[in-house]
Amino acid sequence: MPSLTRSYRPALLLAAAPLLALIGTAMPSAGELTVDQAHLAPFVAPAPATSAPINYKVVDDVLNAIVVDEGSSTTVRYSALKGDGERVIDQLVSAFSGIDPRGLNANEQLAYWLNFRTLLLIKATAQQFPSAKPAQWLEPGNAFLTARMANVAGVDLSIADIDAIVLARAAGHPHIVYGLPLPVREAPAFPRQAYRGATLDADLAAAARGFINRSGVVRTKADAATIPRFVLDRRAHLGGDDAALLMHLRSLADNKLGAKLGAATRLAPDNRLTLNAFAERSFADQDLHGGFRPTAGAGGGAGS
Repeated sequence: MPSLTRSYRPALLLAAAPLLALIGTAMPSAGELTVDQAHLAPFVAPAPATSAPINYKVVDDVLNAIVVDEGSSTTVRYSALKGDGERVIDQLVSAFSGIDPRGLNANEQLAYWLNFRTLLLIKATAQQFPSAKPAQWLEPGNAFLTARMANVAGVDLSIADIDAIVLARAAGHPHIVYGLPLPVREAPAFPRQAYRGATLDADLAAAARGFINRSGVVRTKADAATIPRFVLDRRAHLGGDDAALLMHLRSLADNKLGAKLGAATRLAPDNRLTLNAFAERSFADQDLHGGFRPTAGAGGGAGS
């Protein structure tokens, strides 16, 4: 696993530059946008047919360094980002902001938004860490999700804005919500590699199965299935009512969980919210320059 040590950081900062130069398609200028109540409309319009991809290698390196496998989920080294690691994230956020995604095809656009959102969410959480109050952060309307943190093509955007853009483009992507993790263990895992347009649907399906089949995420007792608030809050995109949502869960469940869900007829909320912070195990895990040393076990992720 790469580390954000003093010797490694310059390579990451230089590698962020190619993100700015990979889209050669002519794109609308910022002046063509009207930023009003419909300020997200330019990003949900039909996408062009071009398949020009973004090279996300540097994003893979950063995610692989700060997102740590923990069983069937992941945690994040927020404490490491209190040092110079935050500067690396800022460089990547600036690089993403310099790209107008409207010149990409539909899947490449979604990959761009999902990857950008991951970086913004990690940055926002690291800024709040160690004041671990996810129950407050994730309340509807809280500034954690609604504060506008980035500007793309002249439009100021929040994490909630990006969610709206992604979900508006969700047709044909039944597992898209599982690409919208939150900084809690009771939500889909943060990826350890960037999403790619070419493998988007397969990687989202893997994220969905991984989350639903994670031990303790879906619990059953008699005819009730207790599921995370993350899933219940997104029922409009997962079937619309309890019966359809149960069918969706069964479609993702492995044989053991599927058998248990076969007897369920109603849903109950699991309101637990636990910050997905990685607990540094010893001083040796950390680096004096704000980074950290490698941890054994490189994980899967969302593409290659």
